[in-house]
Amino acid sequence: MSKYSFIVSNSTLPEIDLTDAKRMKYGEYKKLYKESRGSRGSSSILDQLDDKDDELVILIMNPIKMHHLKITICTNPPSGIEEYIQKDFIYWLEGDSDDGIWKEQLYEYLLGLNNYKNGLEIWSIWFGDGLQDIEEIQLKLSELKISDLEALQGVRMNYCIKIE
Repeated sequence: MSKYSFIVSNSTLPEIDLTDAKRMKYGEYKKLYKESRGSRGSSSILDQLDDKDDELVILIMNPIKMHHLKITICTNPPSGIEEYIQKDFIYWLEGDSDDGIWKEQLYEYLLGLNNYKNGLEIWSIWFGDGLQDIEEIQLKLSELKISDLEALQGVRMNYCIKIE
């Protein structure tokens, strides 16, 4: 079983990436790494790559921010999502929902959506074990408090938070 989280709407939503992840070619990374290490010359984990093609695109993560909020359009949804979500626009909701910074980031994001109330919902669903029961939660965006986002924490349930 796998748990996936989504934010959905009847209209487009802004995408956001607060993870500070960067894509770069391996050749660029090698050059930056050598410059930053100077004469200390220690090796990088990327030196263990089988394919050391300088054109290979790698993803560099900031370990401090790698679990921060990321919302991107869902182009490859899990099989069976249509059993739950009937909205036109589905976005991956990524990050560590147990992290206080992530909750603050999502809270600020939601507050910025005052013009996007058109069917706004947050979903968390376990896939891979048949049809799941979904707990529905109603929230008003105009009255939203960060403590309202406690429902997103952990792996305990399937839910749909409907935001009016």
